[in-house]
Amino acid sequence: MIRLPRAAVWLLGAGFLAGCSGIKTYPDTSPRNLFVKTEARSGSAFGSVRVSVHIHQVDASCRTEYLGTVQLNEPAVAIGIPPDRPSYLVFNFYSSSFLGASTGSINYETLLRPRAGYTYDATARYADGIYFVVIRESGARGSTGREVSQRALSACDRR
Repeated sequence: MIRLPRAAVWLLGAGFLAGCSGIKTYPDTSPRNLFVKTEARSGSAFGSVRVSVHIHQVDASCRTEYLGTVQLNEPAVAIGIPPDRPSYLVFNFYSSSFLGASTGSINYETLLRPRAGYTYDATARYADGIYFVVIRESGARGSTGREVSQRALSACDRR
């Protein structure tokens, strides 16, 4: 019989549970065209905020398929979103306080159809219970670009 140290058993168990959570890492294979800057402050020394973006592909019938999640735990993250087809992005802001006394989750959801040759700069900010997400599209010529409006999945064009 093999005996494992308690720490090893705990780590194996935690890894198993994490694998069963339904969250998978986004298979980032496209050229990087979405650049996300993240700022997150809980407003309390006893709280924390985690930010992530869940990426879904959208088919011609406007059905979504979950592709994976990118944890936005760095100040800036580059992601490749396939151009010329719609993707559904769900930015999730998860806040918790000391020892899990209170938790909360807020989502910002938008339908985005990146254009080939363009880049998208997003800011995902959370401070003191208030969040916002802004996405700007810029052309290849370094123009200042335009703000991309938030679009609900119901705005999808069924073909």
